[in-house]
Order: sequence, then structure tokens, then C-alpha cells
Amino acid sequence: MEVPSNGQTDPGEWNGEQPDIHPLIARAFQALDGSGLAWVLLRGEDDLVRPRGDVDILVGDGQMQRVDALLAGVGFRRVLAPGHGSHRFYFSYDAAEDLWLKLDVVSEISFGPYQQWHTPLAQGCLKRRLRNGLLWLPATTEQAWLQLLHTMLDKGGAVGPERVETVRVAGALASTDDAIAAYVDRQVGPGTAAQLLKLVRSGSVEDFRGPALRMASALTRNAPLRTRFTADRNRGLRLISPTFQGRVGRGIVVGVVGPEGAVETTPLRRLCESFPVPSRCVYLGIQGPGRRGGWVARITGGRLGQGAVGQIRGAVAARYHYRRGRLVLVVRPANDSLLPGSAGGKLTGTALAGALAPRPDVLLVLDAPGRVMFAANGGNRAEVLEERRQAHLETAQRLPTTWVIDAAQPQPLIQRIATEIVWGRVAGSAPTLAASGRPEPETPESGGRP
Repeated sequence: MEVPSNGQTDPGEWNGEQPDIHPLIARAFQALDGSGLAWVLLRGEDDLVRPRGDVDILVGDGQMQRVDALLAGVGFRRVLAPGHGSHRFYFSYDAAEDLWLKLDVVSEISFGPYQQWHTPLAQGCLKRRLRNGLLWLPATTEQAWLQLLHTMLDKGGAVGPERVETVRVAGALASTDDAIAAYVDRQVGPGTAAQLLKLVRSGSVEDFRGPALRMASALTRNAPLRTRFTADRNRGLRLISPTFQGRVGRGIVVGVVGPEGAVETTPLRRLCESFPVPSRCVYLGIQGPGRRGGWVARITGGRLGQGAVGQIRGAVAARYHYRRGRLVLVVRPANDSLLPGSAGGKLTGTALAGALAPRPDVLLVLDAPGRVMFAANGGNRAEVLEERRQAHLETAQRLPTTWVIDAAQPQPLIQRIATEIVWGRVAGSAPTLAASGRPEPETPESGGRP
């Protein structure tokens, strides 16, 4: 179903109050609407300011390629995640709120943990949609039924305390005189929809597991081969690491350098935990002696050899995760060990590690005066720390993908700045928080963008 470009529509208007919406999500809705695509928000219209989960959207079949371009234009980047049926996942990052936003866009309505139970409900849902401000919503009774089926078939009938009220409201709004209720009766057996509503309205939502199992069994019996094939295929495809669209076979490498104490204690590692693709943290600096350091130190060149082997091992790991399409956070890239005052010296292993490791897409330099880092963490003399700092800043002068971050800032802010920089590299947007690109040599401590 196409929506006229003037925004006027044939379906009935919803007279409810317009819910609050996060600005980035509102831009996505406006892009879909302005394109003329038929779409609906399947659920969660009251949770769009800081969504606790995915924002679930249904679009017309055959329109997904257009959706990719539309959402990319408003800052949402697609992550390829095989094994999820028609689901396509799009992410954006709000640095000011430290908030990841995820759109889950589908072109068909399927249920089950592996989307194994297909339904013909999508076209009718789009045809009978209702307008509510920026939103298109399913018809009231259909939205209620979709919520109930989502709970029964996707969640296995589990109704946690946080979902009880949602299920009760859906049960109150759902009707047996509905296209989805008729579908449930055809698939599971006459009277099933009425029995389910009676159960919900009685307040016995904890008894959902039994009916959910019976419904799942009936759906599987109706199409056993397709159901099992779809489940097995999607289960297997999910073993493939998700990666960003356009980066198949290559991930994102983020190098992090800086003074002792700043790199190891920074919350940049949280960047790995929150980023929308699988990630790994690899350390390429010269490692400490470890448990076997005692006897290794007694061998001529043993300590240096051990460090070189550790660096090469880390470089190989970084290359492997890069080829899997992951985010690789490389702490102290190998050439950092060649800076003044480094314990690594000019090791052959260090040079080999530098050749094996993938080149960073972004290099983050955590910057602080040597005297400040010496007072905070000790270690090398303040003069040595300052000499290394100036070498890092000289690197930032030369490389266009290097960003300097003031290491004296609160750690949560450092993490947000770093996340925005890396996300900007992926999504093609410019960071807005306090970070500098290639600073002028005479103002290496500047925290503002030149």
C-alpha cells in the first residue's frame, strides 16, 4: 500500500495523544513517511523517548532496499545479522544521552525464536493501519493480538512482572471479531482465540506457558518441514558474526595510545561492550613478566623475546577478529613500543607485529601532561612521559584519522567521546563532543576541535 506524497491518507485517523519520541527516531519515521512507503510501528509507542529495547517496524514486502537508503540518510546504519528471517537491524548513537537506538524492521510477521512460524498477516496489518501524529499503528485490536502472540510465541509464554500490565491491556483490547483471531482459530482450533482472551482477562497470565506450547505445537504440525528447515537454517546462520553493511570480511580497528595508567584504566573497553557488532580488545604493548617471568628473565634476551611473542600473538588475534567483521580495540598498537622511553626497544617482533596487525581505522590518543600522569600513576619519569606524549601528538598531526582526547576528563565522558568518534567513522558523521582532531603543535593540551 502506497501513501500519497502529500501525507494525506485513506485509513482512519487515530485520535489518541501523540507520544513523545526521541528526535533521531522521529527523523527515521519522517523519512519513511516522506518516501511513500507503507509502514507501521508494531508495538512500544509509549517507549520511544529512551527505548528499553528495539523499535519494531513493519514495512511493505519488496521495499527493504529502499529502507536501507532512507535510514542511512538520517543516521541509522544497518548491521548485517544473518539468521533472523526478514529482520533488518539499524543503529544510531546519541552521544549527548549516551544512548544506542536500534530499529528492527521486518517485511513479514513471523513468530518464534528463529522466526520459524510464518503468517500471512503483514499485508492486512498494513492495509488497516491507523495514523497517530508521526506514527502509523496497527488497528487497535490487531496491535493487541500481535502483542499477545509475541508474548506467547516469541517469549515462550513467559510473562515477567514488567510485562504483566502490557499483556492485561492487550487482553482487554483484543477481540474475537478480528482477522488475527480468525487466523489463530484456523491454525490452532476453533474457539482458541476466545479461550486465550478468557485466560488473560481472568488475570491468570502466569498460565500462559501451557497455551503457548499448544499453539507452538499446532503451528509446527501445520507446516512441519518448513518450520524445522527455517529454524535449523536460521540457527546455523546466527553463528556468522554480525557486521556492518558494506564491511563484510573487514571489521573496524580502533587503536588506543597514551601514557601509562591512562590507557589501561580508561573505560574505553566499555566501547566494546556497547557497540552494535561483536568486539574484542587486544593488547599489543610489551606485557609484564607473567607467571613464568622468573625463569624467563634469567635467559639472555628471554624477557624481550617473551614480549615479542606476546605482541605477535596479539597481532594475529587482531587480524582474525578484523576478518570476522568485528570491532577490534587495539590497546597500544605495536609501533607504540618504539616510542621514546618504551621498554620494547626496536624489537624485530614488534616490527613483525606491526606488519601483521590490521591498520587502525581510527587512532585515539589519550593526552595528558607528563607531570600530571607521573603524579597520578608514577611509573616512568615525568620527562620520559612528556617525551612520549609529544611523540603521540606528532602522530596525531600526521594521520587524518587520529583524534586526541583529554585524559583528565571524567572517565564516562571519555567513553562517550570515543564511542561517538568511532561511530562517526562508521556512519559518516562528525563528532560533536569535546575531542580534537589534528591539534596545532603549540597547543597540544587543547580539548576543543580546531
